[in-house]
Amino acid sequence: MFRHEGPSRDPRKSAVLAGYLAFVAGFVNSGGFVLIHSFTSHVTGSVGRLAHDAAHGDVAAAVSAASLVLIFFAGAFSASLLIEGNAQGRVAEAYGYALLAEAALLAVFIVVAGLSPEAHPRVRDAQAAILCFALGMQNSLVTRLSGAVIRTTHLTGVVTDLGIEAARWYRWHRAKLAVVPALLPGREPPVRPTATRSLLLGVIVIAFVVGALLGAILTEHASRWAMAIPSLLISLASGFAFSQRNARPSLPPTSRDA
Repeated sequence: MFRHEGPSRDPRKSAVLAGYLAFVAGFVNSGGFVLIHSFTSHVTGSVGRLAHDAAHGDVAAAVSAASLVLIFFAGAFSASLLIEGNAQGRVAEAYGYALLAEAALLAVFIVVAGLSPEAHPRVRDAQAAILCFALGMQNSLVTRLSGAVIRTTHLTGVVTDLGIEAARWYRWHRAKLAVVPALLPGREPPVRPTATRSLLLGVIVIAFVVGALLGAILTEHASRWAMAIPSLLISLASGFAFSQRNARPSLPPTSRDA
């Protein structure tokens, strides 16, 4: 699961990992919104808030929004530095440490949210910063592991890719049924899309949505303690990565590895 990097990874293992991490990201994003009224799994909302606050002259709020963008960047930078700086070449171990750091941050969020229950917007931004850093790390590590094929902390690009794949499937199926007129003429002959890619994208969307629903529901009932679930899940993923620490990869997986 964590021994091989790049787009040549076993598609089934990539789909399992992508769904697992997308579930966690959806849970943290919606649970965080319930607790602190801020989305933390992507920077688009923070940039929009930055522009809104700046336009209304609220400098403190605009600075806080900008800081969330920078902190997400810092999380991505830190995870990538940890993985890229793996001097001993134990890929799985490097990912184990990155995942362990993410799990620790989610646990820290639970503690901080308990110490500072105030509803002041800047206090909430401080709590959001912890989640932004954690999810920045996750997005970076899964992007690095998959060779930039998988993103798990946001759905905009994934849904866009699904739309592209759906159009390709439509053209391919229509071409097999000559009696069905084309919705739009094509410049190139249709080619059968890769089923594994469509499956991967679908798994990410479904897992993220299910995680988001559970995150919102459980956080409404258990408050900050609900965040123990994603922290535990990431800890388990870290433990699994460490269990593969003795394997030194580097070549793409063969059919025997799959």
